Amino acid sequence: MSLDLSGFVQKKKTIKIGTKDFTFSELTLGDLGRFRGELIEQRKKINAGRRERLIKDAKLIEGIDPMELLKLTDISISEEELEAEMETIEGIKQLALFSLTYAHPGISLDDVEKIVSINSMEKVSDAMFPSDEKEKRTQKVLLLCSDIPTKELDKYEFILKKGKKKPRTGQPEKK
Repeated sequence: MSLDLSGFVQKKKTIKIGTKDFTFSELTLGDLGRFRGELIEQRKKINAGRRERLIKDAKLIEGIDPMELLKLTDISISEEELEAEMETIEGIKQLALFSLTYAHPGISLDDVEKIVSINSMEKVSDAMFPSDEKEKRTQKVLLLCSDIPTKELDKYEFILKKGKKKPRTGQPEKK
């Protein structure tokens, strides 16, 4: 039995780029899986050429097992490689396409290249990977407190809504 998702609404954010509004949807695990799948397919194509060259070169050099060399080309994509690829121009373009497809089904990769610019990239990224307000406030507090030595941080209790520090000693907060 599957879960009824008929009332489920994915997080969306509309961004005005140029003269048009574009609705970006939060990326799902399915989107990230498709992205990883495309990277794997790209790697397979690249590795096919490498495999042929390795076998040919290994036959010319004695004492090298071609099968051992081929193991080097059959490496899966690591999480670090996936994250690094997501930060490239090609990666951002592909992820933006996945995000926009929910609200704009006919959009193409060429369209995305024309829509997303350096100036809109941060907004687009925030729309595809929204973080909750608590996380944003926590990051703000950490930035505000970056001048406090690490060993002294445990002396403070942070009030996230205001981004202020307050001693834990029970003393009233100085204003």
